[in-house]
Amino acid sequence: MARLTILGTPFDDGTEAQFLTRFQTRLAKGVGTFVVTANPEIVMYARTHPDYQALIAKRADFVTADGIGILLGARILGSRLAARVTGYDLMQAMLQAAAAEGLRVALVGAKAAVLGQAKARLTAQHPGLNVCYQHDGYFDLADASVADAVVAAQPDLIFAALGFPKQERFLAGLQKRLPRAFMMGVGGSFDVAAGVVSRAPRWMQRVHLEWFYRLLKEPSRIGRMMVLPQFVWVVWRTRHQKGQR
Repeated sequence: MARLTILGTPFDDGTEAQFLTRFQTRLAKGVGTFVVTANPEIVMYARTHPDYQALIAKRADFVTADGIGILLGARILGSRLAARVTGYDLMQAMLQAAAAEGLRVALVGAKAAVLGQAKARLTAQHPGLNVCYQHDGYFDLADASVADAVVAAQPDLIFAALGFPKQERFLAGLQKRLPRAFMMGVGGSFDVAAGVVSRAPRWMQRVHLEWFYRLLKEPSRIGRMMVLPQFVWVVWRTRHQKGQR
């Protein structure tokens, strides 16, 4: 897969189907895979936190464009990314594959009650799903007990819904200890899986208005949403400055 760098964060170019083929092939071969699903908020944070940006660039095996803003940023830079590829959709597809193959899954993140509800709904959606370990997201990374417990459970797939940068730091710490595992940060996906948060209707997803739906549902997100125009401005300014050289 080709890679495009936007404000220091690399993105792999591919469709959801292409990513899933790569992920499932690597999983079948016992090749570890660390996936970061990055949106404009993550890119802007990484820009001012070099250690986190380096973690994504050097440790992640794949970085997907989780947000229409990333596709827009690529176009401003004169390039294209094939598609928006969300963590939630990737998670659901990989769980379906895990259930079919009898693989072990670890779920880490969200509130305990939400996590329990998410697990119940996910196991109902994917009969045969084997959740070998679960833990809420309320722990400090300095406390190694959760990571130790994940390693002891020996999962084949790990999904961490801890929010950035915590989820990426947590998973990066597991890479060497679980070298054959598939691992991915999934942000608020457990809330969606539990039914606590609803996704936008399909037609809004198709026309890239999921962000607007979330804003309507959660007006308190307006502060976070303001990162998108900031991101677009910085990408445009970066291209303009390069053009003047």
